[in-house]
Amino acid sequence: MSKNSPKDPNDTTGMSWAEKKRHAAKQARAKKQRAIEEANLAGDVEEYERLVNEVNKAKDERLAAKVEGRKLREKIKESLPSGGGRKWADNDTARAVRSGRSAPGVQRNAQTQWNMQAGEMVRLVSKAEAWTENYMAKVLGKGSIGILLDPPRGDRAAVMFGQDVFMIECKKLRAVRDED
Repeated sequence: MSKNSPKDPNDTTGMSWAEKKRHAAKQARAKKQRAIEEANLAGDVEEYERLVNEVNKAKDERLAAKVEGRKLREKIKESLPSGGGRKWADNDTARAVRSGRSAPGVQRNAQTQWNMQAGEMVRLVSKAEAWTENYMAKVLGKGSIGILLDPPRGDRAAVMFGQDVFMIECKKLRAVRDED
């Protein structure tokens, strides 16, 4: 095919998927319309009426589907809470959560677990306040490497930097491993 020759009307190259679907639907509608016209011109009344009824039935089904979709959307919208108020879930689990009790599948006051063991080398991922006993001793810089003395059980863990032992927030510690 040369550049100047007219483009094939059935060529779908360069079309998006949605355009190809629309093009195929247009072709199917045109084919049905041609079949209806041919049956009408040939005088075949039964075939003509069957084809027309088929097209009308498809239109009615599409209309019914749209109406059902509209009804379903309205039903869903009614069950959703309005913008101004709140609609609470009404089941045992939701009631337990609202009252502060634990329920199946809901952990209240869950303990944070850290993937570090005692004796492991750790590094600081950001600047951290280092605490001894009850007062803040100094601020340690990002990247400082130390040894974890006890497994982290709460928010802080004992870490030895050089010869000093400090309590550091666990969220600022990362284990130094081979893959790091």
